[in-house]
Amino acid sequence: MTFDKINLAISTIWREENYLDATLRSLSREYPISRERSVSLVVGSPVTLHLDHLRPMPGITVVEMGPTVWSWIKNNAVRHRATWNYYRCLNEPIGGKRGTLLLEDDIRFAHGWQARLLDTLSVLEDRYGDNFAVSLYCPQSFALAGCAHGELFVSYPYDKFYGTQAMYYTAKMRHGFRTYLRKHGLARNDAPYDILLRYYLTQEGLPLFATSPSLVQHMGKQSTGLGGWYESPSFMEDVTALPASLTTLK
Repeated sequence: MTFDKINLAISTIWREENYLDATLRSLSREYPISRERSVSLVVGSPVTLHLDHLRPMPGITVVEMGPTVWSWIKNNAVRHRATWNYYRCLNEPIGGKRGTLLLEDDIRFAHGWQARLLDTLSVLEDRYGDNFAVSLYCPQSFALAGCAHGELFVSYPYDKFYGTQAMYYTAKMRHGFRTYLRKHGLARNDAPYDILLRYYLTQEGLPLFATSPSLVQHMGKQSTGLGGWYESPSFMEDVTALPASLTTLK
């Protein structure tokens, strides 16, 4: 697995404290954004002031909220508008790429995250093909158990899952969840989109994993209104020295 096989999108919205610039700086340490390594910034409202300085950058595509969709959702609750934008991220064309790394706009990355994620995806593809999803972020301490034994990832129990700060979806998984989200998130607004992901995976019996340790940390203390502040106790600033066991890499 190489990063040229992965589509990268960030769900973003304007707020008084701009975290997106710090997220992009952290991302760019190991993923230099360019025409060859692009990123889509999918905006959850018509307000794009925080993106104006980014538009000229090669490799940055701003996907604006069109007036028709905005007219449908502008009076809806924040949670429902956020679900719409997550759906729009999942709806971004990925061409022939094998998966999508979908990020929220208020995270920072561990040193060495890219190589460790690629190793993780290679192992999971060998074992599960295109039937899995991986969270790079876990707001619970159990995700540390894997790296303590030299493992790259741990199984993420459905009932413990919440928080979509950084998710990798295979192309097949992306399509399936997008269809589910359209029905249960857009049309019916049954639950927040991270909980709908939990329901979808449970319903389909599809495996969910968390990287071990978490490869990103939540830094957006100014809430978007979707929930309280939380961060990952399993995040490590530098994962370059962590070994991966021979059993994991088989």
